[in-house]
Amino acid sequence: MGQPVTVRHICQTFMIFMAWITKGLYLEVSGPSMIDLKLIYNTNYEAITRSVAGRGVGGFLGALVGALLVDKFERHLDVCIAIGTTIAGMCISMVPHVPTIDYVWLLYFMIGCTSNAVNMGGTRIALEIWKDSSSIVLQLLHMGFGIGALLGPLICSPFLAVIEKEQTNSDNPVPQYHVIKESRAHLAFLGIGVFTCCVAVPFFLFQLTDKRSSVVKGPTQSTSSKPKSFKEMINPASYANGNFYYGLGALVLLFVYFFNVVGGEKIFGTFVRTISVDVFHLGKSESSYLNTLFWVSLTVGRLLGAFIARVVHVRTLILVQTGLHLLSVITLNKYALADPKIFWFLTVVEGLIIAPLYPLGVAYGHNILNLSGVCLMVIVFAGSFGDLTYLWTAGKMYDIYGGASVLHAASVAAWIVVISLVLFRILSKFSSASQVKTVSI
Repeated sequence: MGQPVTVRHICQTFMIFMAWITKGLYLEVSGPSMIDLKLIYNTNYEAITRSVAGRGVGGFLGALVGALLVDKFERHLDVCIAIGTTIAGMCISMVPHVPTIDYVWLLYFMIGCTSNAVNMGGTRIALEIWKDSSSIVLQLLHMGFGIGALLGPLICSPFLAVIEKEQTNSDNPVPQYHVIKESRAHLAFLGIGVFTCCVAVPFFLFQLTDKRSSVVKGPTQSTSSKPKSFKEMINPASYANGNFYYGLGALVLLFVYFFNVVGGEKIFGTFVRTISVDVFHLGKSESSYLNTLFWVSLTVGRLLGAFIARVVHVRTLILVQTGLHLLSVITLNKYALADPKIFWFLTVVEGLIIAPLYPLGVAYGHNILNLSGVCLMVIVFAGSFGDLTYLWTAGKMYDIYGGASVLHAASVAAWIVVISLVLFRILSKFSSASQVKTVSI
């Protein structure tokens, strides 16, 4: 039996949900505003995506910092979330105002660092509070990210530049624009930054009003009462009931899984509006609505995932979901660029299907390993590296080959996700540690 969930715990969980909404806003606002950032800094898509990919590099540092906070400063996770959220809000508000695109990279580096630290701290609090119901709660928390991401295009739309696409030729497929109305995207970035800083305030209050701990404490806490040494922290056997090889294999496969889940999701979510403008010549409003529709479907997908997780075991659900995702991206590659209506429909389908993959992966990891700060570090490190690698590569490919190359990259990511899950099942079959965790989530 776990500790009873109190009103304080429910308030903490709600504010973590709000923090995830801000993460969706400040991490994904680059998608609907990509053309405007290109105009503001008079550069190309490769330079923009390379700068935004700075969040992936920052995520590496954020993963290390988050692991240290979760394992060594568990009593101070609330204030860590508050500080990280405040820094992210300040940085995102400055994105359109710095002198050159190189400074944008630095800002996104800071955003990526703080975002991952907030991610790990919030996830740890949720896992400790909700324990056996963590799969459902994680789906709902990550739904907050989708809500923020879908609000981003709506917030940006009134402030985006009105443009007219000029004629291109086969030798230079990169589209050129004639600006009819100047961009005011800086106001959207400022609004998102102010809202993000406001969400940080309750976490300071949580820390001040309860100095003992942010997470559930008691005789049933999931972590050992004795702090782990550094050697124990980096030993895979510590998280797999003493089985070094199973623990190592599981951590490697978790890395591969999250690298490709996050990378595939980021490139599609970032480029869906750009593809709609460049390939189908949609207007500002239509393309923003399409971008919003993707994040609406992603949000709904996570809500549905939370309900389905109540009746379907996570080990079964994750296999079915990854298979459907692979089928979705194959269909996207074959039919999406043929007709705008098909592209709209398949964008919705992809959002619904890809939505549960990240929280399902965390729940699956919690199911087979004792998920500590180091394990969470591997997960967010992999996601940051996938974000950096796929986004940077997709930007360069888009400049050279156009929108189809982004869909090809998403397809590669989906295939690798499926392969990693198959290898996970094989590893479990041949290891006695496959039952290291039997939590019903």
